Amino acid sequence: MNTKQQFWRYAGSSQQQAYVYLQDRIVSGVLTGGTRLIPETIATELGISRMPVREAIRQLDAEGYVTIRPNRGAVVTSRTRHEVAELFEIRAALEGTALRLGAARVSADMLADLDIELKRLRSVGTDHASWLERHDAFHDDLCRTSGRLQLEAECRRYRLAVRPYMRRYLQSGQTFEQPGFEHERLIDALRGGDGELAERMARSHIMANADAIAQCLKL
Repeated sequence: MNTKQQFWRYAGSSQQQAYVYLQDRIVSGVLTGGTRLIPETIATELGISRMPVREAIRQLDAEGYVTIRPNRGAVVTSRTRHEVAELFEIRAALEGTALRLGAARVSADMLADLDIELKRLRSVGTDHASWLERHDAFHDDLCRTSGRLQLEAECRRYRLAVRPYMRRYLQSGQTFEQPGFEHERLIDALRGGDGELAERMARSHIMANADAIAQCLKL
């Protein structure tokens, strides 16, 4: 499948399509930190005009995926150790809040969906890309229990922001599924209706992963 064919998998306006296309390539690690983004080249590859690409790059800049340098163009953002740690801290706070709220309103159907997603996550094996997709789907379902659409969206935003570092960690031969089945314990905390426990476990789970990534990747 060529670039233009891949581009048209995305729905929406040309700007939104360009945004999702570039975001996907950044999150997946195809475009790494420091890579220059040339609107004219991207527009030609996608078969659209330059303006939607420029607007998409501005949107990515506002969200931290891209850095626009005056008179020098845009590059994929390179983050310091402290910046990566901050992303994980924000993600931990957001998802912790989502699970605390979710524990008070989670339904039997939501719990059943989480059990299904966890089984799918565990069945992936060593396929890193598939594991990350299933991991995101599982955490999406966790955050959805909160019933707060904006909170859910922010949780996903910060999860995507750290995904390049999670991918590099997995590619180094490491795994996030530690003995003790932390993901299952998150579901159990929700099932038990203990909001404080669910929040504490979510924060601990995410920050433990952050520490493992920092040590492995020498961030």
